Order: sequence, then C-alpha cells, then structure tokens
Amino acid sequence: MDPAAGQPPAAPVAELATEVRAEHHLFHLVDTAAAPSGDPDDRPPTPHRDQLATTAAGTVTFNSALSDHYPHVTLQHWAAPPAPPPGHWPRRIRLSVDLEGGRLTLASGVSHLPTGTALRLPPGRYTLTAYRSALHPTRDALPHRAEHWLLQLWPR
Repeated sequence: MDPAAGQPPAAPVAELATEVRAEHHLFHLVDTAAAPSGDPDDRPPTPHRDQLATTAAGTVTFNSALSDHYPHVTLQHWAAPPAPPPGHWPRRIRLSVDLEGGRLTLASGVSHLPTGTALRLPPGRYTLTAYRSALHPTRDALPHRAEHWLLQLWPR
C-alpha cells in the first residue's frame, strides 16, 4: 500500500515478460546470484498435481497445466502488495521466498536451461503471488503461450 494515498501501488518497480520451457509440467524461478548451498537436495520439492508451486531458499518451482510447452510468464517486482490483477485467473497461490542474491531468472523444469533474461531486485524476504491462466486451445506438439503466468513479488 502507498501510505500517503492508502492505495496499492499503481505500477511495478520492474517487470520481465518472457517464455520459458515447461518440462514434465515444471519450470523454475531461480535466484542465480545467491550462493549455492552445495546440497543437491536444496531445491523445492516437486509440486503435487494439485499444487501450483513449491519453494526452497532462492527457488520456486511451478506446476504448469501442460506437460511440455512454452508458457508466457510475466514477472513483476512491486514496492508493496499490488491490487489483484484484472482478468480471469482461475488458479493462484501466495508463498514466501528468501532471495539472498537478487537476480531472478526463469529456467526449464528438468534441464534447468535459463531463459537468458533476468530481473534484479534487492536481496531479502519476499511474498510471491502466482496466478495461472486457463489454457488456450492448441493443437501444436510443443505449444507457445498456451497458458500465461503472472508472478508478483514484493518485500515482506
């Protein structure tokens, strides 16, 4: 909330929009500037079929509706909790995530291939609300933009 106006902020501080490869329903948001722990188990558990996402330090794993495709993802950094987004978002989840490095990249679900773009934000503890759209009909073997994700982060 904007304390002066008593309203949610009007726009994000920063925004990144891209496609990422979802493999076996999964893709990740990774803080690539965080120091690796060295523990191979220091990753979020794989979400169950009915879970939208899971977290671990510096990483969020998302559960896409399709197995293999390229969802469109909009990642937003907000200074304060934003107002709910316009439009129809049938699935959503709110999580807490610690980001000690402050450089966020989307990566594919199994091979962990990064998208090549990053969003920078101050290191710290954040709230993340993830919204997943309904599926758009497609007959493509490896569809692009068959679903849209909106990921909104703000400091806790």
